[in-house]
Amino acid sequence: MVSKTKKKTATKRRASSKKRASRMAKNNDSFEARLKAAVSAVDVANSLTAPLANSIENLLRITARAVGSDQASVLVRDGNQGGLRFLVALGDVQEKLMQVRIPPGKGIAGLVFSTGQPIAVADVSKEGSFWSDADKHTGFKTVTLLATPLRAGEEIVGVLEFVNRPGHPPYEPFSPEEMDMAAYFADAIAILVDAHETAGLLENFFQRSLDTAFDPDRDRDGRDDVRQWLEDVRSAPEHRDLLQLAISLRDIASRGDAERQLCQDILDALVRWTEKRSITDVGYFSL
Repeated sequence: MVSKTKKKTATKRRASSKKRASRMAKNNDSFEARLKAAVSAVDVANSLTAPLANSIENLLRITARAVGSDQASVLVRDGNQGGLRFLVALGDVQEKLMQVRIPPGKGIAGLVFSTGQPIAVADVSKEGSFWSDADKHTGFKTVTLLATPLRAGEEIVGVLEFVNRPGHPPYEPFSPEEMDMAAYFADAIAILVDAHETAGLLENFFQRSLDTAFDPDRDRDGRDDVRQWLEDVRSAPEHRDLLQLAISLRDIASRGDAERQLCQDILDALVRWTEKRSITDVGYFSL
């Protein structure tokens, strides 16, 4: 009798162990599917926003001509403390400017970023908030300046800045009409900047999550396994097809409002069609 009881208990334990193993396998499969979707989201975002820096530069060039300046830049947040870095720069010292970091609260750009108010300065040598270290680093001499905030919704995502006029000093100060013109273009530039920075944050967050998932001293093998897994995911035909689809949509939508609306209409119709289908198998990106 005791022997039969022990056998039943052992059988129940084995059955319970199998159920737990089955649940763990399902959970692992679900987690991997979600992680694949996350990788795809990051890569699609990057593929869609890769041309944004060029678009920002082109629009900045147009804006600079409209405002009457050939030295222009777009600054964005650098870190979490309120500092700024140059995302795009035009002019004589653009390459050197890309190396400059403006400390939190420093300079006219920092003031515009923190207050959200545009500023035009006729002579920066008479402006106490002017941060001269950028000029020292680049060898450039700033005389007159116009800076306006870049807003995406309620958030300030950067600063649009114009320095000096073509030719030689003394320069004509920037006018109220030119400030209005800069603000008009700033709305469009802010949308591009916000998309560009959001894609970068998504990639950085994903990378940091992977980097902190393993102890660098003890889990080197685990980290290598994840890197290999990522390579396998990104080399999968389904993943490449998804990126190519995103790039094709981006290229078509960039040709004009009519093409962009056509893309949206086709995608909406496709979504409605797929919702009506009976899905019987689990696809690569299914959650």
